[in-house]
Amino acid sequence: MVTNVTVLSSSEPKVLQAWVARKSPRARSSINELSQRTMQPTPSISRSALALAIGLAFAASASAQYTSANRDVLLPNTGAWPSGGVTIGGTRFINLGLQGVGRVAANSIDAATGESLGSMSGMEITGFTNNGNGSWSGTFNFLPDRGYNAGAVFSNYAARINAFNFTFTPYTAAAPTTLQNQIAMSFTGSTRFTYDHDNNSATPAIYTTGLLPAAGGSTLFGTTLPTVAATTTQSDGSYANRLTVDAEALALDKRAGKAGSGWIGDEYGASIYRFNASKQIVGVLPVPAALVPRTAGNINFLSDPPTTGRRANQGFEGVAQSPDGTRLFAMLQSATLQDSGSGNQGRSNARLVVYDVSNADVPSAPLAQYVIQLPRVDDNGATGGVAVNRNGAQSEIVALNSTQLLILSREGNGRGAAGSPVFKSVLLADLSSATNINGMFDGNTGSVAPGGVLSPTVTPISWTEALNMLGKLGPGAANIELAKFGLNINSGPGDINTLSEKWEALALVPAGDAAAPNDYFLFVGNDNDFQSASGRNMLADGTLASYNAGLENDSVVLAWRVQVVPEPGTYALMLAGLLGVAAVARRRRG
Repeated sequence: MVTNVTVLSSSEPKVLQAWVARKSPRARSSINELSQRTMQPTPSISRSALALAIGLAFAASASAQYTSANRDVLLPNTGAWPSGGVTIGGTRFINLGLQGVGRVAANSIDAATGESLGSMSGMEITGFTNNGNGSWSGTFNFLPDRGYNAGAVFSNYAARINAFNFTFTPYTAAAPTTLQNQIAMSFTGSTRFTYDHDNNSATPAIYTTGLLPAAGGSTLFGTTLPTVAATTTQSDGSYANRLTVDAEALALDKRAGKAGSGWIGDEYGASIYRFNASKQIVGVLPVPAALVPRTAGNINFLSDPPTTGRRANQGFEGVAQSPDGTRLFAMLQSATLQDSGSGNQGRSNARLVVYDVSNADVPSAPLAQYVIQLPRVDDNGATGGVAVNRNGAQSEIVALNSTQLLILSREGNGRGAAGSPVFKSVLLADLSSATNINGMFDGNTGSVAPGGVLSPTVTPISWTEALNMLGKLGPGAANIELAKFGLNINSGPGDINTLSEKWEALALVPAGDAAAPNDYFLFVGNDNDFQSASGRNMLADGTLASYNAGLENDSVVLAWRVQVVPEPGTYALMLAGLLGVAAVARRRRG
């Protein structure tokens, strides 16, 4: 209860509200929230409350977050981040700080195949446990993409899941540390996906490949899919027309009785594959014809020259299942060719496809489709931004519930490429008010954004920047969070501690902390493109070759502690289990 409060007249708040709102875009929401709390049932607001709003507004104005209404990033996004977090659609997301780093050497080898291990284009965490002693443990399920490729060199790389057992001991002290061992990982082996190549269950299933597909592909699972016409050899034998997969996204099925099964997103076909618990691909989900690459109406899976559908290397980069298991989301990395304008920055109108998987592993059709307008970036921003020249492509998604997602968006600067990182952020997106375009722009050449301009009849997904990987935590912070762990955002290729170019893996798990039930850990992983000076890749004939990518680009995992209110979907059930484990651990220690 507040007493002895001086109340302003009904006209004074309006004047001050307008003044504060001009100073910071975030101030408007602060004032509106205060108005809802303090100006009812009378239109009065206390001077102390308004002063607090003004203070918060000034703190926030140092680094007002980017949103779907304010998405052009012209300068490096390294400002101070509001400690109060952000809110959209009733969900508040707060960054509590970077608390750990883990690293796997780029020259690591998968002993089962002799190939370079690679890193993360997708990530799922299983068996996550609060050990009750200040540490957590679990298993990382990492999805590498198609193996090493550079220029005309592509690898005969079987899509797979790499498993790492890990222990996470958060570092929360204020002082910087040179250690990057808070996430200790141990590789336990890989599992290669297989598929029935001849529609004959009596013959063994075979592996996929990462080699470039033939233009027309082949018919598998009743669908035209990308395949390699030439004969390729792996440890399973020699086969023609092997399915080629550029695996970029992983979703493990959360439904009861479905453990170990799930879906992977593929860039070659803009495909979503269903796999069973044995990691055998058993089906492909239908996608709108507008997303399938074509030239003159004919399917064309080659990198060049499709004229409609997904652009090369910009297929389903994000796939996620809602915590309650009812929805599956799949998002293109950027706009289709027919939804694009000129330049890289014209690719920002990306499509999201939603499926009802309540009772079906492979639904017969999408349930809904939406458009998100991704950030646009001047990736030369370190020298003073002038105009956007790049799309902030999305690289991974996590579903909080049936209408809200976390989306990893980034430019292409950092170790492994050139330029200094400018924008690498996690967006909090809400579909509730967006237009469902399912069936409206689905034809072969269907365009929801001709020339890159979104149709005025379509309301895009709303989003706000939720976690800034390059930012400072709180208005008083002197350095970006990364620096606390010895990481930097120097111009690529930089050194071993320069932030990697491609961050493409995202996983959210409950902390299982009884004192903070809304706390989670957000793990973010990079795709190192198999870059090593002493790499090994498999050729089409099954032999191994050495390559030198010119640098060591380690696999790196970062862990932030975050707060999400209300708690996402049915993560509450997982949280209850974690709290129970922690309680048992405490009793045993006692």
